[in-house]
Amino acid sequence: MDNLHLINVQEMATTTIHASGAKLNICIKGQSFFTGREAFKKAIEVANCVAELKQCGLSEDDIQLLNVSTEVESGMLTKSSKANYHLLVNCESIESLGRILSTIASQKNAQMTAIAWQYSNLEQTKRDLLQSAVVKTKNVAQSIADSLAVRLVGVHQLSYKVTGLDTEMQIRESNDFMDAMVMRSKTRTEALDNLNLSHTSKVVLAVTAEFMVDTFKQASN
Repeated sequence: MDNLHLINVQEMATTTIHASGAKLNICIKGQSFFTGREAFKKAIEVANCVAELKQCGLSEDDIQLLNVSTEVESGMLTKSSKANYHLLVNCESIESLGRILSTIASQKNAQMTAIAWQYSNLEQTKRDLLQSAVVKTKNVAQSIADSLAVRLVGVHQLSYKVTGLDTEMQIRESNDFMDAMVMRSKTRTEALDNLNLSHTSKVVLAVTAEFMVDTFKQASN
C-alpha cells in the first residue's frame, strides 16, 4: 500500500480506585548515632518507635531504615552525635493506617514526612481500562468508516497513556543512600488531623490510534 489512508481516533476510559494500603516515610530524631541494624537496637528513640509500631501488627520486614543523617558537633563524628533516622513503614491494610498514624504522632521525636498510597488491584484496573478504551476506539473508527463508505483495514499504530494516579513517592539516591522521599502529589502530613484516612484516585487511560481504510471513493461525474 503506497499511500496510507488513515482515520485518527482518541478515546478514554476512567474509573475511581480506593487505596488498599500506604507507605509512610518517617523521621526520628535520635540522641546518638548508629547505622544498619544497630540503629533498631541501640538508638533508643528508634527502638521505642519500632516497638510501638509492632504493637500495631507490623513486622520487622514492614519497617526499613532508609537513611541516617548526622548533626555533627565540633567536626567530630562519634556514637554520641545526634542523628536523624529516616524509616520507611509499609502499611498493607488501610484499616490499620489510623492506628499507625496515631502511634507515630504519639512519639515525641518522630514525624511523618511523606505518604504514598498503594492500590492492590492497580495493574488489573489498568488492563481493564485499556481494553475498554481500545474497544471504544475501534467502535468509533468503524462508525466513521461506515459513514464514509470505506472498509476498515486495520491498525496502523496505537498508543496509550495512564494519568491521574497518585501512587508512589519519588526516591532520590545520594551517596548510596535513598535520600528524601516526596509524594508526587506534594501532599505533606505535618498536621495529621487534616489527613484523610481513606484515599481514592481517579485513573484515566487515553488511547490514540490510527486506523487504515481502503481508498476513498471518488465521486462519479
